[in-house]
Amino acid sequence: MELKYKTILILLLSFTILSCTTRSANPALDDLDRALRDSQRLVVQKEHKIMQIKESMKNATTDKDRYDACMELYQNYQYFSMDSAFVYMDQATDIAKRLNDPSILIDNLMSRAFLYNFAGMSSKAIEIFESLNPTELSHDLRRTYFYLAFNIYNTLAQSTIPGNIQNEYRSLKNVYRDSAILYSGNDIVLQAERLNDKGHSKEAILMLKDNLPDGLRTNEAGLKYFVLSEIYEKLGDRDKQIRYLAMSSTATVENAVRQYIALRKLAKIMYENGDYDRAYRYIHACLDDAKACNSKLRLMEVSSIIPIIDSAVMKQKQSGRIWLIIALAAISLLVGLLVYMLYRRRKLYERLHMADKIKDEYLNRFMNLCLGYISKMENYRKHLVKVAQKRNFDLLYDTIQSSRYINKEISDFYNSFDEAFLRIYPDFINQINRLLKPDMQISLKDEEHLSTELRICALMKLGITDGAKVQEFLRCSASTVYNYRSTMKNRAINRATFEADIAKIS
Repeated sequence: MELKYKTILILLLSFTILSCTTRSANPALDDLDRALRDSQRLVVQKEHKIMQIKESMKNATTDKDRYDACMELYQNYQYFSMDSAFVYMDQATDIAKRLNDPSILIDNLMSRAFLYNFAGMSSKAIEIFESLNPTELSHDLRRTYFYLAFNIYNTLAQSTIPGNIQNEYRSLKNVYRDSAILYSGNDIVLQAERLNDKGHSKEAILMLKDNLPDGLRTNEAGLKYFVLSEIYEKLGDRDKQIRYLAMSSTATVENAVRQYIALRKLAKIMYENGDYDRAYRYIHACLDDAKACNSKLRLMEVSSIIPIIDSAVMKQKQSGRIWLIIALAAISLLVGLLVYMLYRRRKLYERLHMADKIKDEYLNRFMNLCLGYISKMENYRKHLVKVAQKRNFDLLYDTIQSSRYINKEISDFYNSFDEAFLRIYPDFINQINRLLKPDMQISLKDEEHLSTELRICALMKLGITDGAKVQEFLRCSASTVYNYRSTMKNRAINRATFEADIAKIS
């Protein structure tokens, strides 16, 4: 009976705290979250790279060098700042006219068409494209010509409502893609897309995944990951679609690319999966980047889904307030139940003065802890209400997402657990050492706190041997728990009966 109450006393708070914690089950999404948190530093790195190119342009001694620098700046700004991309494209065009080299002029003209198409100005891109005669172009320029045609009609096919016109655009896209593949020699991405369109998805996957490990951060890898996500979407494999969308998004974020599709698609999927927190963060990252880049096309795409996600997040926060009230009521009930249980225990052991003293001490300890948590949760609720009333959704989201509060409470919980356990079993460490080989015994430097291995032994003493429960209590992986238990058994005098011997400690 006494063991039962001790166990309840120590573990009730444990499960109350740990029930509030969550774990991510998708490493690719975790990597993306880390990259987004570090996005400002990555933007600074990008700006530094651009400044270096500008310095090289200042030091250029020929128009050809100045032209190359302008084109490099246009390429860097294309995915970073659309206005600046057009500025340096205009400068490159002026220099190209001075150079008066036909191949440079045509290359510059097609680059401008690429930029128009990327900015959502398809009509201007088509105007340039239709002014070109591929039979008059060199092999390299002809390859660029077919890539331009493929990109224009691919954009038109994606932005046109289903029907005859969309089918015509798709047909032209396929024709020009075949020509681009013919002139490119070995464009794996285009070849894989063609295989996927023809229903050979598995062959497309094998082609893309050859020499493409997970976790690459280059723009090329990001593009391949995105194409893989499209293939898995067609196959109906939602988990792999999410995985490759996350890896593609991570690559674009780490290269400070502000124009992308992967993160927007991922935000929509997170919303559909009920992960409103990630959906909110991802779609607002898309919005912020589209504004910073001044990409009207991306702003239009993002604007269509932001109201839906924001509405869902607001409903979730309102639901969270209801659950907070329920949690407060549940804790109050637990406190009342515990008081009743300890009252009954007091009647049973009221003749034992020492037992009364210990019982009163832990009753006060636990009631203070519970009351403290009730007060903290009530203050936290009031704070969220104030933020919600101001409709400051970003601050509301940041407050809810912060792990600082729970980490502090878990640290305090472990300290309380250690102190409580060692007061109940003051000779526990010595008795553990009696079970261990003389040269492998534990030296306790801090007499008021337990190490991780000793906490595992303490849980064994309390009858908690299930690996999943121990893993939740210690907030670590199953392999970590297994390694600690195996290590302790290997140090035991009698390995076979070690856990049973711990349970007999009094």
